[in-house]
Amino acid sequence: MKPATFQLLHKMINIEPGLISERADCWVPFPCVPDNLRAKYSINGLFLRPFGVFKRDIEIDFKQKARPYPVTEILQCCTRDKNGKTPKQNFFWDLTAGKRIECLLTIVMSGYSSKLSIHLCCLNDNCRQPMEVEISQEEIADFQLQNDKADSFMIQIGDKGHLIRKPTGRDQIEWLNTSFANEDAAMKGMLRTLLHGDDKTSSDIRYPMSDERVKTLNKSMDELDPLVNFDLRAYCPYCDKENRYEINLEELSLYKLQEAQKGLLQTIHRLALHYHWREEDVFSIPPWRRYHYLDLIEKEETL
Repeated sequence: MKPATFQLLHKMINIEPGLISERADCWVPFPCVPDNLRAKYSINGLFLRPFGVFKRDIEIDFKQKARPYPVTEILQCCTRDKNGKTPKQNFFWDLTAGKRIECLLTIVMSGYSSKLSIHLCCLNDNCRQPMEVEISQEEIADFQLQNDKADSFMIQIGDKGHLIRKPTGRDQIEWLNTSFANEDAAMKGMLRTLLHGDDKTSSDIRYPMSDERVKTLNKSMDELDPLVNFDLRAYCPYCDKENRYEINLEELSLYKLQEAQKGLLQTIHRLALHYHWREEDVFSIPPWRRYHYLDLIEKEETL
């Protein structure tokens, strides 16, 4: 069985030879970066590579309780500019939650397939058949591009309108490190983080929010950054019923990337066991040659 780690797309992109240190022919363009971040961090052309190929990929700890940490580490691990340099870690924390998810999906689909397979189960009680839905990289990019045009939106709290921005990875960590008494307190705390300027101290958010208002705010945030709380409608081919499914794309991406890491660890183990190589020896060999050696081992075992 060929390891999924090395089932790469081999997409060629226009990068000057030798500039990217981790040589691979499957680097893909980094999703569109907002102008403010591009200027702040002097970003001029970024690229992403598949995960589960190089030594630093086995150093990511997927067991961290706070998911924003491994997300940031993976993005930093897999990102390079045209000169082979990695942006500062603050750049990845300043990306919106939706943009971070888009980057994760780009990494996943650059290493496996141009389509993301999502396994579902029909929600019709009289059916419950398993099924599979595919989302292409182009669909994700187009979907996110439509929402990149707006960085913030107006919400109505009391009798006033307030401008609220998209949450970032930095916001997620702040919320995770804050203890909230209840959902109402959590919602108001999150709003204070995302409100612009003087709105943070507005008296309108001191009072309890009704369930309807919380629902409205959640819906508004979902529309502004739809990849965070992604949902899709799918027809079941068995009962021909349409259902709405809520998909945690961040969790799904991390699962697939962790599987890629496990595949790389299995590769190291198998090559070390067969050739008595050290870990350093395995990583000194280009990925395509590792795959060739694994193929030879498999042929020997089937004789």
